[in-house]
Amino acid sequence: MSTSSTSGANAYSYLNGTSSASSGSSSSSTTSAQGIQDRFLKLLVAQLKAQDPSNPMDNSQITSQMAQISQVSGMQQLNTAMQSLVQSQAANQSMMAASMIGKEAMVPGNALTLSGGAAVQGGVKLSDSVSDLSVSIKDANGNVVDTVNVKSPSAGYNAFEWDGKDSNGNALPDGKYTFSVSTGSTSSVTATAYANQTVSAVSWVSGSPQLIMKDGTKVALGDVAQLS
Repeated sequence: MSTSSTSGANAYSYLNGTSSASSGSSSSSTTSAQGIQDRFLKLLVAQLKAQDPSNPMDNSQITSQMAQISQVSGMQQLNTAMQSLVQSQAANQSMMAASMIGKEAMVPGNALTLSGGAAVQGGVKLSDSVSDLSVSIKDANGNVVDTVNVKSPSAGYNAFEWDGKDSNGNALPDGKYTFSVSTGSTSSVTATAYANQTVSAVSWVSGSPQLIMKDGTKVALGDVAQLS
């Protein structure tokens, strides 16, 4: 038995891009949820028109296709909502980053800046507790000028303060210093150095705000351990 024909029109003309509907302007984007639904419904109608009367499409097939298009539509709407949430989060982070300018932030690094003889703060993040934690202060030439012992070191962040003097109690000149950390014989413990620096500006890298410290280094918001 031959298949039934439509009234002279190609049932798949929409898919071929030759129908009046496809040639005209469309208010729905081809990638939007509404656009996907429109194309699906037109395809389904075309299938129904072109089906073999002796072997019509099973109801379960139609139900399955309807369920699939509903899933696609739902995923498209979820994606749109997530994009909106990401944009909102980025805007909030930008405002937060801008409000940090001029403040002191504890960030990863071992640089210490001595100014006016004032005490300098730093920190060490430990992966586990240790019995001994010492911080060696070094000058620009890498010479150890003083050692600070951290009392009761524990897992997590441990703060220390250097008074700006050498091991003999003499005041040292202003400038840039660095420090290294020693956990004694506990070699399995990871120690990460943190320094207290002033936030001087904010930059945006790939849409994400980053803090520019006084020494020119860039730090992500998530790396800030403390703000004062």
